[in-house]
Formats: sequence, C-alpha cells, structure tokens
Amino acid sequence: MSVSDSLTTQRVSELVMANRAIRAPNYRADHDEGVRFTDLERGLQWGADAIPALMGLFRVEQDARDDHPDGWVGFARHWRGGTLRLDFDLFSAPEEPDEILVVTAISGREGEKTIVDENVGEIELSDKVPTEEEWEERRKRYQATRRKDDTDGSAAVKAYIAALPDWKHEVAAQFDQIVQQEAPHVRRAVKYHQPFYGVEDQGWFASFSAFSKHVKLTFVCETYLDPEPPSGTGPDRQALDLKKTDTLDEEQVASWVRQAADDPGMGW
Repeated sequence: MSVSDSLTTQRVSELVMANRAIRAPNYRADHDEGVRFTDLERGLQWGADAIPALMGLFRVEQDARDDHPDGWVGFARHWRGGTLRLDFDLFSAPEEPDEILVVTAISGREGEKTIVDENVGEIELSDKVPTEEEWEERRKRYQATRRKDDTDGSAAVKAYIAALPDWKHEVAAQFDQIVQQEAPHVRRAVKYHQPFYGVEDQGWFASFSAFSKHVKLTFVCETYLDPEPPSGTGPDRQALDLKKTDTLDEEQVASWVRQAADDPGMGW
C-alpha cells in the first residue's frame, strides 16, 4: 500500500464522485472513548453520513499515530452542528491507475469554534455548516454516480483485500487469484460492502465477505453446483465458510468458480 505525498479536500471529493471510496472490512461508526456526542450517537451511517462528509471535508491531515503510517484523518461539519472525524487510507497499486479511499472509521466531535482532537491537536472549525438539504443533495449526487459507473472495480477489490488482516487476507487473496485463473475476463466490484465477481453483460457469479471468525465464499448461480457447497439458502447463495484453521481446497473451489461463471445468478 502506498499513499500520495499530499491529499487535499478537493481530491477526496473527486475520488468519492468517481466512485473510488469503499468501506473497510473493519469499518467503525462510533466515538472514541470518553467523547460524548449525543445527537450523532443515534446512528452514524455509511451512506447517510460518511459519504456526504467526505464530499464536504474542510481539513485533511496525515494520521500521526505510529500504527497508522499510511493513514489520513479528515474533518467535516455536520448539518446538526457538530463535527465528524473520518479515518481513511489512500490505496494505490502499481498496476492500477485508480487510487481508492478506504474509510476505516467515522466518529463525532463536539465544539463550536474549535475542537481538540486526541491525534491531530487543536482544530479551528469551519464556519460553513451545511443544511440538511445540502447534506442530502451530496448523498443523492453520489448515488447517481454509483448507478452510472460501469468501470471495472479491480482496484477497489484489491484495496478491500489489502485491508483484511492476517489469515483473512490470505484466504481472500487466494480466492481472488483462483477467480482470475478460472475466469480471465472477470469483472470486479465492491457492492454492498463486499467484493463481487461477474461476467460482463451476464451477471455476478461469486462474492466473499469477512466475519470475525470466518471468511464466507459465496457462489451466485442459477443452478445448484456439483457437488453442492456445504451451506447456503438456494442455488443463488451457495457458500463455503472458512475458519482460521481450515485449508482452502483450490481444486474444488476452482471447479465451483467455473460452474458459477458459466451460469451467473445475479443480474448485472
């Protein structure tokens, strides 16, 4: 993972509007310990709060914490009058032209003219507090951009995999490689906060998601695979759950990938 030498609020907004922002697997919507921010405690949300805030940052700083060498911190005024802090990484890969914002956390901060952030220090607040209507307009513009975006999302999937820790990263990277080998013309995207794999103009045939104790590989197919994976609710949701102690059967997973790619079960 590498980051640019500098990052501006305008660049963050441009990346969001280019659909180059994803939620990290370990994304948190909360407050740091000891911070009271009652109005926003009722439910910070990814689409309703993180995206409009990213499009309205008034300050961006590199994360000063020793364990976040590639991290960034941004601040935005909320329409309720408070301030939101967003933590994110800027992911880039040598073979991918697109940088990806990987947002790891959103939390509230109190203050009228200045706030004191535990990592950044004293911050003078912006006088420009958006209205609720302006906040909603940002969200709608982003949603319209997402609906129109038909580019391959390989960079976003790689950023998602890179953000996974330890053995989960290894399982996801192994699965991604198998998909590439068995379906060379695969299209990728991060949808519903998880990576998806598809055949252009036919549909999505596989995805994966990471949980606290396992990684779920899901095959999205019109018919049942042979042999049927051990879990799932139907042919369009056949799944294999892998825990830390499990070994991925590459030959079997490759067979399931080939079958699902031949008969994608989720509309494009």
